[in-house]
Amino acid sequence: MLDGENVYTLLKTAEELLKSKGLFNPKSDAEVLLSFVLQTKRSKLPLLRNQKPSNKQILQYEDYILKRSNREPAAYITGFAGFMGFEFKVDKNVLIPRPETELLVEVALKMAKEENKKSVLDLCTGSGCIAVSLAKLGVFEDIVASDISVNALAIAKENAQINNASNIKFIESDVFGKISDRKIDMIVSNPPYVAEPEYADLEIELKFEPKNALTAQDDGLFFYKEIAANASKYLNSGGYIFLELNSNKAEDIRQIFLDNKYADIEVINDYSGLPRILKAIKS
Repeated sequence: MLDGENVYTLLKTAEELLKSKGLFNPKSDAEVLLSFVLQTKRSKLPLLRNQKPSNKQILQYEDYILKRSNREPAAYITGFAGFMGFEFKVDKNVLIPRPETELLVEVALKMAKEENKKSVLDLCTGSGCIAVSLAKLGVFEDIVASDISVNALAIAKENAQINNASNIKFIESDVFGKISDRKIDMIVSNPPYVAEPEYADLEIELKFEPKNALTAQDDGLFFYKEIAANASKYLNSGGYIFLELNSNKAEDIRQIFLDNKYADIEVINDYSGLPRILKAIKS
């Protein structure tokens, strides 16, 4: 299927194939998958351009390119995704960590440092990328990560081990259902927020990801309402909430927190100018 004369021709024919299938960034996908097959850094591929891969490597690469041409995400093909400079294991039980969510971690870390916040709860942790990144980059003494999915928690625990983040407590819980009554300084979450009508229009790649980690009832607002109604019971006075937003419903979400009497509510735009993070404080 692909020209396997050397790394250069293999990459070029893979890129052309992916481009013909209408993929958004075929060059990047071709490089990511080949670097994984060759067990090398993507940046090293130009140095290997004249190297001939083994027949086994070519067959594996062809299989990966075929999967990607059918719109399966590259992260699920390789089983790994980068986030905040760390590597995370992913499979179809968890969402693939995305660059947009890094802003959530950055904002939470900045506030924790400025206000000496020492405890944090990550709701709907999924792969654990947020909790692990906070553990590695912050100075938290108490980190709890929860998810309703046992399979997702297994991946999150493995990611904590992979990244040597041993100070995270993982809890199987439906939002606050099994969270103890102890008080914490911060709550962070990237909750499911896609409404059912929106789900039908999502790109094909997203249909490979777990639907229950993407969609939410009540026009996508269910988890925002749950967090707004109950977070105060678990937050210390002056405690913070940081949530990733459905950018299409940022004003609706802000109003939910206004109605629940939170203070200093702020919507923070991402680097593309879209409303991405909601910050609120327990009044």
